[in-house]
Amino acid sequence: MVKLTQLNNGLRVVTKSVESFESVTLGYWVEAGSVREDESNNGISHFLEHMAFKGTKTRSAKQIAEAIESVGGYSNAYTSRETTAFHAKLLKDDKNIAIDILSDILQNPTFLKEELERERGVILQEISQTNDSPDDIIFDYFQNVAFANQSMGRPILGSVDIVSKINAEDLNNYRKHYYNADNIIFGAVGNISHDEILDYAGKYFYNFEQNQTVVHNNEYKYIGGSYSDIRDLEQSHVIIGFNGVSSISEYYYPMAIFSAILGGGMSSRLFQEVREKRGLVYSIYTFSSSYSHNGLFGVYAATSPQNLSELTNVVSNELVKMQENISENEFLRTKTQFRASLLMSQESSASLCEQIVNQTMVFGKPLSRDEILNKIDSVTIEDIKKLAKNIISTNVSAITVGKKGIEDVMLQLKKNGLSVNCS
Repeated sequence: MVKLTQLNNGLRVVTKSVESFESVTLGYWVEAGSVREDESNNGISHFLEHMAFKGTKTRSAKQIAEAIESVGGYSNAYTSRETTAFHAKLLKDDKNIAIDILSDILQNPTFLKEELERERGVILQEISQTNDSPDDIIFDYFQNVAFANQSMGRPILGSVDIVSKINAEDLNNYRKHYYNADNIIFGAVGNISHDEILDYAGKYFYNFEQNQTVVHNNEYKYIGGSYSDIRDLEQSHVIIGFNGVSSISEYYYPMAIFSAILGGGMSSRLFQEVREKRGLVYSIYTFSSSYSHNGLFGVYAATSPQNLSELTNVVSNELVKMQENISENEFLRTKTQFRASLLMSQESSASLCEQIVNQTMVFGKPLSRDEILNKIDSVTIEDIKKLAKNIISTNVSAITVGKKGIEDVMLQLKKNGLSVNCS
């Protein structure tokens, strides 16, 4: 049973009770990610996520780490484009420990100078590691080309220059602006009851700042274009991407099925055509990201420089074919795979918790399993074809990292009828 309660202070509590689980996954999701930043503080959402675990008014960083791990649980956090999450998983009888710790780090961080400088160094190393990894940095380049000169296009980690300047006052100001009760969802899934979680409200949930959060809904517009990072690498990494669909689009589920047919697994068109038949790559896959206002769709692969042009030709041909040529067999097979993946994800408390929280953010309430399955079942082949036409008609975002530049890629894309803007 999934239940949602909005407290008097605006904080939303959403839970799903699964009595067969011995564990509980729970945490806070704050509707503040890198899209809420500007050029002067890009990376602050991620910096704040790191600093939350580095000490409170009553606990040191070591005490925070030991408290949950001493009972066999674990805690973690992540920052995305639109949210920052702080979560833990542990046995059902120890849930109060996690609620206490996570509430403390969000409500009472100290941002001590020594810890701040130490964590700044960690984040700068994280940025360097991403920059040194072509299969990581290419996704930042893609995001930047797709949403050039917009908050949605900036890296979640921020830049070395900006992260080097963020101080405790900046973190406190950002936290006070966004870490308010009306901008937070507490989610819990596992062997718990909703009323049991609400019993913690007076001690923990009502202690968040109750300032009304002024959210500047930064409108972002897909642009597209090209970028090439020339490096002395054995392989050329490439992303070919397009404008996608938003989280609330009627094409959200058609997009998932479209992506899976094209490049979602070993039976997908791209895997079979590019790897199995031609041996051009070790790995190739499609991906889609959906945000509040729109989204992205793309194909990632890595190949030898001499095969980059052929790879691009095959990928673009397969993209074009999706507009007209989708068989009943592959459509039904992929839909079955997608349904199975959804159902299997509901056996994980972590996946379930994230699902019900994200649905609450997007739709104002969690969706039932039957609602989601009905949406999947209602998708038709014509929906997929129409979506393919819409996607492919948008301006291409093409990115390469490796010895070879972008010229041959753009030439092949244009040759195969895709919309290319080389500026």
